[in-house]
Amino acid sequence: MRAQEATDKPADGAYAWMVIFACLISLMLSIGINDAYGVYQQHYQLNEFPDETATLISWIGTVQFLVMCFCGIFSGFLCEHFDTRVLNSIGALIMGAALIGGSYCTSIGGLMATQGLLYGLGASFPFVAGTSIPSQWFTRRRGLATGIALAGSGIGGMWMVSATQAMIDTHGRPWAMRVTGGVAMAAVLAVSPWMRVRLVPARTEHIIDWALLRDARFNVFLAAVVFVVAAYFGPFYQMPSYSVVVLHKSQTWGSNMDTLMNGISVVGRLAAGFLADSVGPLNLLIANTVLAVVSLMALWVPFDSVGTLFAVDILFGFAIGGMVSVIPVVAAQVFGLARLPSIIGLLFVGYVAGGLLGVPPMSALLDNVGHRTDYTSSIWYMSVLPLCALVLLVVMRLLITRQWMVKI
Repeated sequence: MRAQEATDKPADGAYAWMVIFACLISLMLSIGINDAYGVYQQHYQLNEFPDETATLISWIGTVQFLVMCFCGIFSGFLCEHFDTRVLNSIGALIMGAALIGGSYCTSIGGLMATQGLLYGLGASFPFVAGTSIPSQWFTRRRGLATGIALAGSGIGGMWMVSATQAMIDTHGRPWAMRVTGGVAMAAVLAVSPWMRVRLVPARTEHIIDWALLRDARFNVFLAAVVFVVAAYFGPFYQMPSYSVVVLHKSQTWGSNMDTLMNGISVVGRLAAGFLADSVGPLNLLIANTVLAVVSLMALWVPFDSVGTLFAVDILFGFAIGGMVSVIPVVAAQVFGLARLPSIIGLLFVGYVAGGLLGVPPMSALLDNVGHRTDYTSSIWYMSVLPLCALVLLVVMRLLITRQWMVKI
């Protein structure tokens, strides 16, 4: 589909880097806050709702992510038809209102409606825009620019974990949510003037470009994305409570493991940005998925020591950071730039499926098989998910070419 220029600003220029900065901030305060949900999971599970199951509590964060992705399907369509700067601003207002409203809730149902559903709705706009816009603004350093923008989610998760834990310890959970909501609203509103697309396709009435589903390569890629997303949140959600229950560390120590993982994921995102342009984004995605499998299956499954957990934290954080940052670059290179927001929107169907396939079954295994103390079955489940993604990504590459030395 032929694309039209939406602005006279050139690609690869100074303005393009301002767009990247705006995307970084938008992702830092949208998906970054979701990455920090493990702190709330730990607090709810151990302090506020100790009599409720881990499965039920995990649904607050799961609903947050699922709604963000489900609404992202429609956000991609809206980003092609309306001003993304306005949409980003609307998202900022809803995000802030959701967290501030959630601070007054004292039940899991109320938190699921505010911190979960309403926040996910608002975050879907900066999430889609921040993920899909960067690739449109660069031709020479697309992987690097996209990696920098998507590093925002890891940066947000890194400082948000520590800040949230500190605010909960000092001022309580309600004030932690109010401050977070106010900061998210103000920061995303401030960068919204630069959140603009560079290319728009010819007008279409289709919310999703279903023609992509006739491409076998895309179907395999979509299935792989399901398993990547399913694998993503498990360690972030369960490592804090695992540190307390299994390793007998403090809650602050447990939340620091999420901080470290988010920090390493930023390094992984930036490294993926540097390497994607030279080795090929799909090749890099496969390599990072191998690392994720090794970190969980060869280290976390058989060992339960502090040193091993640090190794898992570092290796998995690096691998998953590179995996999520390179997905939009693979989509842009293999399937084209013009309708990238809609392509990302269709991938969000996979994100929704991945969200359902990931944390809820892991938490159910912890409750029903591990009786909230034995994490073995849950960790095994986490390990199988990236392995499935790896098999599918290899199949996708074989559908494109049988030559293994080719940059893809």
